Amino acid sequence: MATPTVDGAREVLSYLGCKDATGRDIIQKVVITDLREEVVVYIKGTPFVLRELDQPVDTLKHVGISGPMVENIEARLKEDILSEVKQLEGRLLLHQEEFNTATNQCSVLGYWEHIDLEDVMTPAEVYSTLRDQGYCIDYKRIPLTREREALAADVDSIQSSINLFISHTGYGGVAYAMAITCLRLGADAKFVMEQTAETHFVSSSLTKSVSVKTFTDIALRQGDYRDILNLTRALIHGPKSKEEVDKVIDRCVGAGDLREDILQYRKALRDCSHDDDDEARSYLMDMGTKALRRYFFLITFRSYVHCTSLHEVTFASWMEARPELGHLCDNLKLDR
Repeated sequence: MATPTVDGAREVLSYLGCKDATGRDIIQKVVITDLREEVVVYIKGTPFVLRELDQPVDTLKHVGISGPMVENIEARLKEDILSEVKQLEGRLLLHQEEFNTATNQCSVLGYWEHIDLEDVMTPAEVYSTLRDQGYCIDYKRIPLTREREALAADVDSIQSSINLFISHTGYGGVAYAMAITCLRLGADAKFVMEQTAETHFVSSSLTKSVSVKTFTDIALRQGDYRDILNLTRALIHGPKSKEEVDKVIDRCVGAGDLREDILQYRKALRDCSHDDDDEARSYLMDMGTKALRRYFFLITFRSYVHCTSLHEVTFASWMEARPELGHLCDNLKLDR
C-alpha cells in the first residue's frame, strides 16, 4: 500500500487482525516492510517528505541507499525539524499538494502549522508506538525502487516472512516484493498452468497472418528475451520456473507489471535515434536492465525454491555457489 497516515495504519492493521480487540488470545502477526527509499517524517500523524524548493513534486533520489542509512537520515531530519520548531516558537512551514478539478492541475500550497515536540516522529518510531499500543507487528526498512539494483539479499529479506508492503504510491517496487512473497507462499503448492485447446487453435491460426515483427513483440511481452531464455536453460526446472513466475506477475498486475516495464523501456530505447541525448539513452538502458534483472531474480528464486529447502541455505548463498548464474546476471542486455 502507499505510505499511510498513522490512523490509516491503525485501520489496516486492525483489519488484518494484529490487535486483540475481542479478548481472544489468537492474534495475527504482521511484518511491515517499508520499501520506500525517500526520507519520511510523520508530523501530527501525517507523512511528510523533504523536497527541493524549486521542484516540490519531484522525489529526491537516494539510489542504492540502505535501510539503516535511511532511518539515520530520518532521525537527523527529525532533530532539524524540532530545532526549527523551537526557533519559530512552535510553528513550522509545511506544504501540501492540492488538485484543482476545474483546471485538472495540481498546485503546492504552503501553510503554517502549530506543532508540539511529540508531534514529530520517524516511521520507525510510529510503528514502535503502535507495537506499544498492542499491535502485533514487526517493522523493517528495505529500500526497493525501480532505480535500485536488484540484489539476492533483498529476496532473502522479503521472503523470510509475511509482509505488509509500504511504498511511495503502493505501485512499482511493491509488485516485485509481492511476487517474491507469492513465490514463497506457493513453494509447496501446485501451480496449475492452464493451456486449453482453444488457445492452441488461436495460436496456430495467427501464424498465417501475423508478421515476424508482431510475433517478436508477442514473445517479448511474454518475457522471452534471449538472456532470460539462456537463464531457463541453465536452471533446474528453468522453463517451469519462468512459467510460474509469469503467472505470479499476472496475479500481481494491480501493483505493477514487471514484464510490461521491461518491454516499454526496450521500445523507448529502440525509438531513440542516435541523435538523441546520450543521457536519455543511458537512462532507458539502465532502467530497462534493472527491470530485467528483477525478472531474472524472480525466475532464479523460483528455481531455488524447487531445488532446496528455504531453511537450509539462503538464496544469496545459493546464488554465490553458482557463478554461472552470476555471470549471466552481470551481463544482462536489454536490446537482445
